[in-house]
Amino acid sequence: MGSPINNRALFPCQEPPVAMSTWQATVRAAASFVVLMSGEHSAKPTQLQEGCSSWHYYVTMPMPASTFTIAVGSWTEMKPETCSSNDLAAERRSFSPSDADFGCVGVCCHVDYPCRFQNASAAIQEIIPHRVFAPVCLQGACQETLLPLVPLCLSAAHSVLGTHPFSRLDILIVPANFPSLGMASPHIIFLSQSTLIGRSHLCGTRLCHEIAHAWFGLAIGARDWTEEWLSEGFATHLEDVFWAKAQQLAPHEAREQQELRACLRWRRLQDEVRSSPEEMQVLRPNKEKTGFVSDSGSSVIKHGLNPEKVFMQVHYLKGYFLLRFLARRLGDDTYFSFLRKFVHTFHGQLILSQDFLQMLLENIPEEKGLELSVESIFQDWLESSGIPQPLQTERQAGAECGLVRQVGVEVEKWNRVSRRPRKRKRRGTEEVFEKLLPDQLVLLLEHLLEQKTLNPRTLQRLERTYHLPQQDAEVRHRWCELIVKHKYTKAYKNVERFLQEDQAMGIYLYGELMLSEDARQQQLARRCFELTKGQMDMCSAQVVAEMLF
Repeated sequence: MGSPINNRALFPCQEPPVAMSTWQATVRAAASFVVLMSGEHSAKPTQLQEGCSSWHYYVTMPMPASTFTIAVGSWTEMKPETCSSNDLAAERRSFSPSDADFGCVGVCCHVDYPCRFQNASAAIQEIIPHRVFAPVCLQGACQETLLPLVPLCLSAAHSVLGTHPFSRLDILIVPANFPSLGMASPHIIFLSQSTLIGRSHLCGTRLCHEIAHAWFGLAIGARDWTEEWLSEGFATHLEDVFWAKAQQLAPHEAREQQELRACLRWRRLQDEVRSSPEEMQVLRPNKEKTGFVSDSGSSVIKHGLNPEKVFMQVHYLKGYFLLRFLARRLGDDTYFSFLRKFVHTFHGQLILSQDFLQMLLENIPEEKGLELSVESIFQDWLESSGIPQPLQTERQAGAECGLVRQVGVEVEKWNRVSRRPRKRKRRGTEEVFEKLLPDQLVLLLEHLLEQKTLNPRTLQRLERTYHLPQQDAEVRHRWCELIVKHKYTKAYKNVERFLQEDQAMGIYLYGELMLSEDARQQQLARRCFELTKGQMDMCSAQVVAEMLF
């Protein structure tokens, strides 16, 4: 696969984003292998000789070399068991009221290439052609969880932003040692096999996040790599919007789920601010020098070699909260109408933060832009460490949504269960627990992690009540944290399984196992690392090794 800063190890290239180019490649591989690559057509293998095939891919849209990716392996194309994506498209045409915004662009501002935004048929194409590849052992999981979601999520994205920037999409399920839950490149998305376990929620939200990168991160890229929020902040904000539409939620249900996710992200942002260096919390660290390129064409990526940066989420979270703040200030209709206009104006180009903010403030009603300026947003959100003051004010004043309040009630029930002395059950005193959404389960477990003690009896009942080992990776991660904190030895097998099968999220658990200073837990961590380090991503392996030895 490719890499954000090391594609020059694959082929000679210039890495600054401004060095955009097209590419084409012919790849020879054993006939048993499938070759997937960033390319505009779904390549089919050409037989060269016995046991050897050739695959050809190309792109006509100039893009930074860092977006190129290639994957070669023994995969099988997964086919849906029932209706086709065309049938689903016919069943589902739920455009927003602003369909007129989705027409062809008058004049494009990018360099000349065959642009889909100038193509009338592309503008109304809700669902682009797509394929899903995975190891044959995951066929059942793909058919049950992923395949039904792809057309729904693509259609939802189109209903929000309009024309899909790329003509097709391949989705590849990557193995447990992939260092993240997902990654997007032109025409191809990598999804971790961890997203297939549990209900469809994690798979759907992650797929929506990566689909959003087609617009923000790929078709529109950051001119300065330090402004990652222009990619990750937008994708994080849009994943909630896409996912609500894909589920066909009523407006009040969508708001409730989005408020619940905002609550979880607020907690994560607070944790990140408490535990990370202040200089790493700034979204625009180069300030007025952002986007500067020397006469030689070189540019400096601040903190680019810091291994901790790979595991930080501050650019996701603060970027998300900034866009949420702007959407709430303007109103969703005004904000998303502007966002479609912004996409039409800047697709095929690289941008800086001020390009987005200046156009936003120029295109909103004066009364809605009160007290907003590019300079104030820079100061409050992008060039300061810590929690932005407008966000702090909003979270202090905001009331909890119904889904969050429901979790609070369930937390109190579990606290009562944990405090209750062990004795014969009395009729009428047994707690009855409500069924919870996956995000509610995550929040519940995070609250229970704040309790000083939970006895083994309570943990065992918790596990059985919510079938925690069968939940998605986000829920199981919090469950493993509870196991580690309370030394619940009966469930150590759950931690071992997580460290081996969900490596994209397991790094934090290694740290907690070592910090516990418990000999058995430390031995568990070292044993799992010995089993997985040979397949682990190099950067992840280095970070874990520093924790363990």
